[in-house]
Amino acid sequence: MGKLIFHITIAVLVYWIVKNHPPKQKDTESFPESIENMVNCTHCGIYLPKNEAISGHNNQYFCCNEHRNLHMKSLP
Repeated sequence: MGKLIFHITIAVLVYWIVKNHPPKQKDTESFPESIENMVNCTHCGIYLPKNEAISGHNNQYFCCNEHRNLHMKSLP
């Protein structure tokens, strides 16, 4: 009977220590300091960062020169 009480006491102590132990803090993910604005290509609709997009007229953006040229040709 003494061994059973001893094992139960040890189990309760281990549970209490694990439960009350503060979790280890993981390395926080580093996010870029500035969040870039996203725009979509007027021709194909793909989203890309604004600083990588090719700008056209009337606040239109394109993913490549080919799409800009195709869009310009399709205008009346």
